[in-house]
Amino acid sequence: MTRLVLKRGREGRILAGHPWIYRGEVAEVVGDWRADEPVTVLDGEGRFIGRGFYNPRPSLCCRLLTRQDEPLDRAFFRRRLEAALVYRRQAGLVASAFRWVWSEGDDLAGLVVDRYGPVAVLQCLTLGMSRVRPWLIEAVRELGGVEHVYLQDDPTAARLEGFEPEQRWDDVTGPAEVEIQEGLCHFLVPIEGGQKTGFYLDQRENRGRVAALAKGRRLLDAFCYAAAFACHALLAGASEAVCLDSSAEALALARRTLDLNGVGAKAECREVNAFDELRRLDRAGERFGLVVLDPPPFTRRKDALEAAVRGYKEINLRGLKLVEPGGILATFTCSYHVTQALFEEICWAAAADAGVRVRVLTALSQARDHPVLLTVPETRYLKGVLLERV
Repeated sequence: MTRLVLKRGREGRILAGHPWIYRGEVAEVVGDWRADEPVTVLDGEGRFIGRGFYNPRPSLCCRLLTRQDEPLDRAFFRRRLEAALVYRRQAGLVASAFRWVWSEGDDLAGLVVDRYGPVAVLQCLTLGMSRVRPWLIEAVRELGGVEHVYLQDDPTAARLEGFEPEQRWDDVTGPAEVEIQEGLCHFLVPIEGGQKTGFYLDQRENRGRVAALAKGRRLLDAFCYAAAFACHALLAGASEAVCLDSSAEALALARRTLDLNGVGAKAECREVNAFDELRRLDRAGERFGLVVLDPPPFTRRKDALEAAVRGYKEINLRGLKLVEPGGILATFTCSYHVTQALFEEICWAAAADAGVRVRVLTALSQARDHPVLLTVPETRYLKGVLLERV
C-alpha cells in the first residue's frame, strides 16, 4: 500500500482528531499512487496514524477515514453507513426526509447521503469516494431499503478533485419529485435539478423554532427557495407571508408548496434581488413582525471573508430596519469561515447602524442529523441567531 509520510512535527493537529492533511504537511509519498486505493499515513518517525484517500491535485490532499490498522474495503464502508443510520435512529432523527451521512461528521469524509422517502441522493465530494461509489450504492440499498438512488455530485468539489460529476439515476429512473412531510408541512422535493440535494434539511429544527413565534405576525421570508419557513409559520398562525427569491424555478416550487399546504392565499411570492427588495421595502415603510434571512454562502474562501462580512452586515441592517418593535429576526449564515462569534458581531454592528436595540433570544445551528464534531470545526457550517427588537 502507498505510504504518505508527514513532515516531522506536523502531526499534532491530526493526532488531536482532525482528519485533513494538506500538501504542505507531506514529506513524501512512497509507492505508486492510485485514486481508487487508500494510502497509509505515517508521521515523520514512521509511526502509523491512519488511512484515507489521497489526491495530489488539491491542496487538501488527504482526508483520513480511519485511525485503525484496517482495510478500507466494501465491509468498511458498509459498517460506517450502518453506524450513521443507527445514530439517527437512536436519536429519533429518522423521518420521511433526513440526512443519513454528513461527511466528516460521520467519519466518511467526502460523502453526503440524503434520504427523501423512497429515494436516497448520494453525493461524492472527493475523487476517492467517487471511485468506491459502487460499494456505497450497494450499502445504501441494503441498509436503507431504498427504491431508487440518485447520484448528484457537487460540481465545484468535482472540479477541484479532478473527476467528472455524476447527475443521474443509478439504474432505474426514479421520481423526478418526491413529497415529504416535516411536522405539519408537506414539501415537494425536486430530485432532478433542485438546489443542494433537493431540499434544505439542515434548517428543519430552526423552521420549527421560528414557527413557534409566528402566530399573528406578518412574515418576510428572504432567499426563500421552497418557502419552507413561510409554510411552517403560516400553518402556525402567521397572518401573511411575503417570500423573496431571485430564481423563477424556486418561486414556482414555493407557490406549489404553499398551495399544497393550503396557505397559498396568505402568501405573496416575488421574483426579486433580495438586497434590492429589502431596501425598497424599507423606503416604502413596510414593517414585519417576523423576518427570516437565509441567504446562500457569501464566500467559500477565507481570502474573500472581508467582502462576505460586508454583505452579511448589509442584509442584516436592512432586515433589522424592517422588523417592527417587538418583532423577531431569524438570520443565518452558511459560510463556514464566518464563525458564530463573528456573525453575532456583524449583527451587533448592523443593529447599531440601523439604530435599533435587539435582544438575543438564542443562537441557532444546523439540524442534529448534520452532526458536529468538536475536533473538526468545519463540520459546523450553519450559524444563526434569533433576535428580538426591543
